[in-house]
Amino acid sequence: MGFLLDQGIKAIWLDIDGTLYPKRMLNWRMAKTVFPSVRLGLLFSSVRKEYRIRQDLVATDPPSREGLLIRQSGLVLEMMGKPITPENLETMKHRVNSQFYAKWEKSFLSIKPFSKLRDALSLAKSQGIFIGVFSDFPIAKKLQTLGIDDLVEVAISSEDSGYLKPSKRAFKFLLSHIDLKPEEILYVGDSYDKDILGAKQVGMHACLLSSSKGPFPEADLVVRSWEEFSSLVL
Repeated sequence: MGFLLDQGIKAIWLDIDGTLYPKRMLNWRMAKTVFPSVRLGLLFSSVRKEYRIRQDLVATDPPSREGLLIRQSGLVLEMMGKPITPENLETMKHRVNSQFYAKWEKSFLSIKPFSKLRDALSLAKSQGIFIGVFSDFPIAKKLQTLGIDDLVEVAISSEDSGYLKPSKRAFKFLLSHIDLKPEEILYVGDSYDKDILGAKQVGMHACLLSSSKGPFPEADLVVRSWEEFSSLVL
């Protein structure tokens, strides 16, 4: 079982976008959300980045997806120079949902998985490894579209915690969904800053899926493909 056996790992948790399918498919679908409001479309990426910077400075209230959506809407209003009132927050929350979340749910029905993804997860499953999914965005039907929903036991979004990766609070939310010690878990993702650093700060092992050279000092493993993952990890 390679790395899993050597480290006593009993569960693998996975990021989705850029990890289970190519990032270019995500980028193309994200580009389509520039409309109908070009200003909002161009601003949203900056809002998510700013959210990550500020999220642990003040607690999200309530610590839930609803709390995140309201807080996120407040950042949009702030960056647009508009007053942050209850009415404006609710209106912006609906605008963001309509322009981004609702469109994403439909557009991701055509994504294609990385080669050998299912083979790798099937092998892990056959060895008694628990498989979970933890993504920054709502899961929707991505796992069914990728053809791996039958292999995944738990699928959750960090948004439901009120925080985004790499927040320690987001990864503690993940840990609350499995009765294992952090050191018994391997988290796999394509972002060093969000996935690897986030997982490591709560004590998990972390595997980076990337073709970049790095350096990636905090990653326990770096693999270029799911085929390589199978050969080194399983």
